[in-house]
Amino acid sequence: MTYALGDTKQIGIACLGITHPHTSGRVKAFQRAVNVRLMGAYDDSPLLEPFVEALGLGARTKEDILADPDVHAVLVHPKSYLMADWAIEALEAGKAVLCEKPAGRGSHDTARIVDAVEKTGGLFQVGYCWRYAPSVDKMQEVLQSGRLGKVLQVRAHAGCSHDEAGTSHMKQPGDIGGAFYVIGCHTIDRILLHFGMPNSVNARITKFPGAMDETAREDAVGAILNYDDKIVTIDFMSWDPLPWTENWDLTAYGTEGVMHSRPLPASYKIYDSGKNGHAEGWSEWNETSFPEVWAVRKTVYSPELAEIGNPVYFDREATRFLEALRTGSPSNVPASQAHNINRILEAFFASSAKQGAEIVLTP
Repeated sequence: MTYALGDTKQIGIACLGITHPHTSGRVKAFQRAVNVRLMGAYDDSPLLEPFVEALGLGARTKEDILADPDVHAVLVHPKSYLMADWAIEALEAGKAVLCEKPAGRGSHDTARIVDAVEKTGGLFQVGYCWRYAPSVDKMQEVLQSGRLGKVLQVRAHAGCSHDEAGTSHMKQPGDIGGAFYVIGCHTIDRILLHFGMPNSVNARITKFPGAMDETAREDAVGAILNYDDKIVTIDFMSWDPLPWTENWDLTAYGTEGVMHSRPLPASYKIYDSGKNGHAEGWSEWNETSFPEVWAVRKTVYSPELAEIGNPVYFDREATRFLEALRTGSPSNVPASQAHNINRILEAFFASSAKQGAEIVLTP
């Protein structure tokens, strides 16, 4: 299927599912876009009515949305157990799909989406919005240029804040895990973007008795991704006290330099040895020191988790999705990426269940 709708055609977009806390942020991003019309929303949740009222949309049935020729794309944002089914229905109906990560409950769901994309030729983009920071683009540029020399070690840290680890959103039946699965997957997306798939993994995923919310699934995680030429480590905490992602950091250690990269506030810091064509010492860049807060407030349509307030990543993400829809260019974050992320997460949990044993990832 080829979309290539052109620069001037008005794009119709509707929502299938509205219960994910990112839904309103993405709807507002597309409402700001040029030649885009939001054409209603469907969900079987009682939150649909306050959602459409607050966002200025109309409530519609799923069947009506999928049959409407003026709806060119859908935002799939229900609970995880419905993501794959609704995304596949939309692809089979000829709609482009922007689906909230992690696009299902595990690799069994994302494998089905990969198959549906192959069969329909449809556009499917996964909502890994944190990769749209300029600091991420800069790290990709630096790594590909060889500026750091041979990168032998990489360390990534992330966390889940606002006590979200204890909410039902992080404890959906059938999900691989909790906060590490739903939030930590952003960091794995970045690792795959920069370094590709590892050969194997080791992990310890912990729940400390009596330490925190007993119903939450993970408290802290330490994991290793093993490559032929480097080792990548991830550490993750489910109870991050900071309100944005200030301490999310991915650092690459090379023989000729070091680079730290953070998504929000977006920043990077590079050390050069002086032997790589750059002056010896540190250089730093910050997009802004005081961004609008990421999670703003709970609402009548998002009563458990605060809706997203900072628009910058959703605007950039919407731009890439619309570009693919208008030009027929490939998906910026395809279904295969979501599938590989879920494969790695499953391997982490399998390793932890075996006290950190190595789990080999088959090609």
